[in-house]
Amino acid sequence: MSNLFNLYRNSWEYDNTLPDVFGRARQYNSQNSNVFTPVISNEMRSRGFRPHYPDGKKFAVCVSHDIDHLYLQQNAGRKLINAGKGFLKGRFGQGWGHLGSMVRDSVHNEYDLNNLIDINNRHKLRSTYYFLSLNRGEEDFNYHPGKIQDQIRAVVRNNNEIGLHGGHRAYNDFPKLMQEKKLLEESTGVKVYGYRNHYLRFELPTTWNNLQKGGFEYDTTLGYADTVGFRNGMCYPFLPYDVVNNRFLDIVELPLVIMDATLFFYMRMDFDIAFKICVQLIEKVIGCGGVLTLLWHNNFISGEMGAFYIKLLKFLQSADPWFATSLELVNWWKEEKLLKQSQEIIQDIFKAEITLQDKD
Repeated sequence: MSNLFNLYRNSWEYDNTLPDVFGRARQYNSQNSNVFTPVISNEMRSRGFRPHYPDGKKFAVCVSHDIDHLYLQQNAGRKLINAGKGFLKGRFGQGWGHLGSMVRDSVHNEYDLNNLIDINNRHKLRSTYYFLSLNRGEEDFNYHPGKIQDQIRAVVRNNNEIGLHGGHRAYNDFPKLMQEKKLLEESTGVKVYGYRNHYLRFELPTTWNNLQKGGFEYDTTLGYADTVGFRNGMCYPFLPYDVVNNRFLDIVELPLVIMDATLFFYMRMDFDIAFKICVQLIEKVIGCGGVLTLLWHNNFISGEMGAFYIKLLKFLQSADPWFATSLELVNWWKEEKLLKQSQEIIQDIFKAEITLQDKD
């Protein structure tokens, strides 16, 4: 099968022989050696594909937030700092003070979502908030969706989107997925259409099939935890391919490009280099009229991390994109027939490559 088709399908990840501790595929063990370039989207662009956006904008940006924490447990800050000392030393080679300040900033940050909403409003964007929907005693439980009505109302009142941030077991357990979806919808009174799993845990093709079966419109989990970039060469929303059942699926994947934790905790970048990498990725998205997806956690909006987030938002503003919630973006691509057009081009690319391979 062709290299582009294998890249699009993430075919090597079906035999994930060297997963990390969370069972996630690692970029350095993948066949995508050009993860910083959206090679398939570029190929589609070369074949005449031209996405369009409201008001003539040249590209789109979907900012989102995984709400892992709303409350700090007693002494949690000190435990975080102590646990990170050894790791932080290796991260910057200048003691643990630099990243330690980042940890302290997040520890001292008030997690009330109004702070994050205010920042986004000042930069004239609405975003998508993915909430965990867990019960006390479950892994990484921090809040119950039924107990945070003020936070939920603040998100909705400012015309943002609410999605499900699936827990550790939801990505490959359909009953658990539906239990969490039901709890979130009943607690918030909001219909949930979008999904991203906690820790970016994902199983091909199980997660996509379960989400499609569960009535979700889109997923936005598909990004590597260990590097930013384009996991399957796409910066366009796309219909995933199920290798096991040899078919395209109906659920839309909105691939994740940049995550805060990836830049600073997995890739161990300093702020200057991280910003340069983000600018390069943004420019490549602009170059093919794509979608830049940015995940920034609500507990990283103060101190140096918060300053970086604001700097990135200002740069994005200067590029004049269409800022959309994830659901708005997916709906636009459906209603404007962009998803249909892109799928036809993708199929043409694959047919041509398969024909060429057969001749060889």
